[in-house]
Amino acid sequence: MTARSVIFSVLPIWVQVWGLPFDLINEEAAWDIGKGLGHVVEVDNKTFSSEQARFIRIRVEIPLNKPIRRGGCVLSPEGDRVRVGFKYERMVGLCYQCGLFSHDAKECPTPRDQQLTENPYGEWLNAGHRKSGETSER
Repeated sequence: MTARSVIFSVLPIWVQVWGLPFDLINEEAAWDIGKGLGHVVEVDNKTFSSEQARFIRIRVEIPLNKPIRRGGCVLSPEGDRVRVGFKYERMVGLCYQCGLFSHDAKECPTPRDQQLTENPYGEWLNAGHRKSGETSER
């Protein structure tokens, strides 16, 4: 076995889930959401000790043969569908055109949709990325 012969099929990465109602910022919801992304390795319990938590953190092994998820819908305890967004910590090497980690957008084998003015993936998926003009809270 050589370093070049090893094939990676998953990427363990911390995922932040934003936009959850406060009553869904709990460990059970974190495990359920994480299972929808891939194999859950760990849930960051420190988030639940703060009464001002704005997101939850889940370490997930995401499959490298599928595009990453930008967000999704969860059901609130009242039965309402709530749209949540995902941000990925220390994300490197993502193709902003197809959402895979195996190449760069310039080398993407997926044909670009000419009707789109922007790529479907972008820097905004990086945890800690701020839109221009946005300031940090201190």
